[in-house]
Amino acid sequence: MKKLTKSLIAAAAGTALLLGGGGTLAAWNSGAFASVTTTISAGDLSLTAPSAGTWTDQTGTTVTLDTFRVAPGDTLTYETTMDLTARGDNLQGTLALDPASISPANPAKAEDVALAARLTKSASVTVDGRTSAAFTAKPGSQTIRVTTTVTWPGGNAPATDNTSMRGSVTLNNMKFTVTQTQP
Repeated sequence: MKKLTKSLIAAAAGTALLLGGGGTLAAWNSGAFASVTTTISAGDLSLTAPSAGTWTDQTGTTVTLDTFRVAPGDTLTYETTMDLTARGDNLQGTLALDPASISPANPAKAEDVALAARLTKSASVTVDGRTSAAFTAKPGSQTIRVTTTVTWPGGNAPATDNTSMRGSVTLNNMKFTVTQTQP
């Protein structure tokens, strides 16, 4: 009988623990709304180019792309102003040149493709003369100075440079993009 009593006591204790500790028999609960009556709004990010820019060579001379013959060691610089709208708290971003902005004049010609690849690889963009194209949003729209540098690296690569001889690229459709970055 001791074993039966001990078993019944153990079973009763286990049932009590399951019913009391599980919390499934609670009948009361409550909730409340905080008294916040406000909305938040998303900012915006856009870029427009109000006017065409100018191209110069490494000497600072303004060049006309249709008649300029680029050679290894040359640097071409495109400068323009753009209107940047970047409204938002903690909004940061970067401006970049779309790689398709430097494209082979004739994609079927190997020398055009080779020259486009050499120039695209070297292209860099700066904003307002800083060493990067990063920005932090300011209230409203702002005019920024965008400088793009395209260099045909000179020096010790005749095998690579020879594949680009007599090549032609299209640079007149310069497209820039702005992208938000996380702070």
